[in-house]
Amino acid sequence: MKFAFSLAALAAGATLLFTAFSGSGAQDQPAKMTHVPADAIMTPEQVARDLALAQEAFSRVHPGYTRYASEQDMQEAWAAIQAQADSGQGLPLGDFYLAVNEALTKIRCDHTKAELPRSIRSQRKGQPLYLPVRWEWIEGRALIETAGPGVDAQRGDEILAIDGRAIGDVVQTVSQYIPVDGYTEWSRRSGISQSLEFMGGGVDHFGALLWDIPTEARITMRTADGSQSEVTMDRVSFADWRKLGRKSEANFKDAVTFKTLAKGVGYLSVDTFVNYRDPVKPKKVFQPVFKAMRDDGLETLILDLRRNGGGSGDAQYELLANLIDRPYKPLKEMRAKTLDLDGIRPYLWTWDSRALDPNPLGFSKNDDGTYALRRFVSSDLKTVKPAKYAFQGKLIVLTSDTNSSGSTNMTAWLKELDRAVLVGEKTGGSAEGVTAGLQFTLTLPESGVRLRLPFFYMINNVSSFQEGLGMTPDIAAPMTAAAFREGRDPAMEMAKSLAQAAD
Repeated sequence: MKFAFSLAALAAGATLLFTAFSGSGAQDQPAKMTHVPADAIMTPEQVARDLALAQEAFSRVHPGYTRYASEQDMQEAWAAIQAQADSGQGLPLGDFYLAVNEALTKIRCDHTKAELPRSIRSQRKGQPLYLPVRWEWIEGRALIETAGPGVDAQRGDEILAIDGRAIGDVVQTVSQYIPVDGYTEWSRRSGISQSLEFMGGGVDHFGALLWDIPTEARITMRTADGSQSEVTMDRVSFADWRKLGRKSEANFKDAVTFKTLAKGVGYLSVDTFVNYRDPVKPKKVFQPVFKAMRDDGLETLILDLRRNGGGSGDAQYELLANLIDRPYKPLKEMRAKTLDLDGIRPYLWTWDSRALDPNPLGFSKNDDGTYALRRFVSSDLKTVKPAKYAFQGKLIVLTSDTNSSGSTNMTAWLKELDRAVLVGEKTGGSAEGVTAGLQFTLTLPESGVRLRLPFFYMINNVSSFQEGLGMTPDIAAPMTAAAFREGRDPAMEMAKSLAQAAD
């Protein structure tokens, strides 16, 4: 999942108990890893060894490996990388990383991607590879949100080209490396310009491998009044890039904000469910907020999940408990494709080492050969009951294409219970359920490239869904270029209007 955040408890971070992950089989010895230099050329033989391991591990373990792609599709994707290495008498490490990332996108799982090998990450540290601006890709236009000190650019200025490359061509090129769940193609937008997943966004992250990146960037820009100019900007390091613009809260405990908007109307934003780096008890975060709502006689709540990509199950379920009016089982099943990790175990890592030796007693076998986690094993399969101060009034949930995994699950559950009106944009993720829950990191020994490999398919307890899609808002209120330039928030405006109508 993700450098420091690489092994998130993703959609509903499974709480794994000893019953399922306490097998007594002998543990394989850790594999010897080769951390090749960032500028290394991998031989065709090295590429072949890494690809053989990747193909074996994903085809055997990934529960969504052929959910959207066929076995042949994936075989062809792996074979294309080998053909590239054979024809070029080897493959640069960066090109291998790009090719593997592109192959993994065919699985169509947002939790399935490649991380940079250690050597390239180390090489990038402190290097000026990033544009000194934060920008958003809106309606097919690159609009500047925030500019760094001394940069001649204003909010709403449009980037037309970077170093002579048309921005549309740049975005199209990097988009092929950004995974999405199912057929939610629109959700790639959130990873293009600003993303900690891809260390600054797809354009900067992948662009540094695709093209020669000068320390000074030539930016062709157009202002809101239509005038066009070329501006030179000094690129900055990733650390300096992160200081630009709005801070993205990395931990659940810092990502919950509540305020009263008007009499009887409240606003609650929950920007992440990630609760494993600096964990807290979610009840201690939510209970005072919802008690205050009850004491104040709150009648309408606007819940803003637009910056929430998912995270840990405990935070999700506690929020759900404070929004429902009857008991509900969010998940029908957590399904694993195999319990056999022999041969690939030395190359796997996860936050709970017991998961490397699954105990069959914790699972029941399905007719299709997959394994269902038994309900008494995981708290993620529990029934959620309404909390003491559960909000029972009108609920309006703001959605965006940033939503995936756990935040999309949350909206799917609330809609199943007929508890919310969704306002905003179509989401990523899967209303049916995502492949997540427990995530392995598979390290390829020749290249050092690390691959994220989900273990469970988490099936939501919903009566209907659109295959391969997330959630569609009841009322569409997308961000537009005009609204962005004016500093307006169409989704929030619509939510406030609905709240007033409720009064």
